[in-house]
Amino acid sequence: MTELRRATKSLDTTRRAKELLQGFYNRAERRRAGEELAWCMAGVSSELLHAFDLPWEWPENFGTLCASRGVATGFCEQAEGDGFSQDLCSYVRNNLGYVSRMAELGRVPPEAPRGGMGTATMLLGSGALCDPRTKWFQSLASRYLPLPVFHIDPLGPPHDVNVDDPRIEAHYKELLRETLREQVAFLERQTERRLDQERLRAALGHAQEMIALLWEIHDLRRAVPCPMGSEDFFTGCVVPLLFMLGQREAAEYFRCLRDEVRDRVSRGIGVIPEERFRLLWMGIPPWYNLAFFNAVGALGAVFPIETVYFVGAPVEIDLAGDPLEALVDRTWKRAVWIHRWGAELIPENLSPSGFSQPGTRLIRQWVRDYRLDGAVMHRTRSCRAVSWGQVHIKNQVAEEGIPSLIIESDMADPRSWADSIIMGQVQGFLDAIAASRRSGARA
Repeated sequence: MTELRRATKSLDTTRRAKELLQGFYNRAERRRAGEELAWCMAGVSSELLHAFDLPWEWPENFGTLCASRGVATGFCEQAEGDGFSQDLCSYVRNNLGYVSRMAELGRVPPEAPRGGMGTATMLLGSGALCDPRTKWFQSLASRYLPLPVFHIDPLGPPHDVNVDDPRIEAHYKELLRETLREQVAFLERQTERRLDQERLRAALGHAQEMIALLWEIHDLRRAVPCPMGSEDFFTGCVVPLLFMLGQREAAEYFRCLRDEVRDRVSRGIGVIPEERFRLLWMGIPPWYNLAFFNAVGALGAVFPIETVYFVGAPVEIDLAGDPLEALVDRTWKRAVWIHRWGAELIPENLSPSGFSQPGTRLIRQWVRDYRLDGAVMHRTRSCRAVSWGQVHIKNQVAEEGIPSLIIESDMADPRSWADSIIMGQVQGFLDAIAASRRSGARA
């Protein structure tokens, strides 16, 4: 039985991740009267916030925490009672419901994990990747929390644009510069502090190291047997990558993780005792049931790579000069890297959030690099951003001789999870792969 359980991790480093995350989740000090606290979305530069010494919270991450603790359903239902559609992103519904309930009670809801979120003094939004984000913080500010909002719009050259054209590069980089200047000005007004360029430069240096280390970890995961599966990636990498990028402690954590994965490869230690199937995971995981990956592992399958939260290869930036320009340059170069690997699935691939889908040409390459036997695609009912294009990718990997299974539920709202049905689908999928192998062997 896997329903609504946490994952069992394979790596010592990810099991110790709670030590790193303790400070991240410690909100007591952030509730001091009069202290600034920003609520942010992935897509807002945590390095920039670090440069302002500005404490921050991430409602999207709080949604995953509520899901893992089994309380997201109540908050989602609260938002639905306020008139928000069940088809709306479950992270958004969780947050709106949480704030609505807090307004009713006049205090943090007692069921909120880890004492709830800190009291925000500003809202920093980003439209990167998905459309509900554009109105999310506007709805919060107009209905529940009358706070100042700064929102950045996504920037994305269409997939058929020539990103090597210097005019295209100049156009998008100037848009990035202008947005970044306005964001800095907003933060300077709200905090009454000037941007500390040295702190930003140091944070960018740590971020560069983290991205390079994660790239090396992904490369090591190509080994057979696979030394690290999706259960460890989702539980041990996502929070540091998305919400702690640029912090020295997070860079040190990734270095320890790289060292452990490298050691496991050298000793031939895999995630499961007998690795029979290697699968691509596509989509946000069911945060309320990460034990799903352990259950699939018990069937002899491991997930050595994921499409979601993929940041691509590290790029070179000049940290000796203007750090704001370095941030612009990194954002553009990462977008170009993804674009060249096939960006037809990504409406706005120029996302500084680290939450992008790799191009289809790269996924086809992964079929060979990771020796994949199949792909499991999580069609997330309330997240179009990670669900669109799955049929296209299914057709692409089929041309590589790789079958795909599409399962359907949600990332934070467990009401859509049907354990027996989904696990039955997975078992049938693996049986079909095994039968195909036997048939091929007889031929």
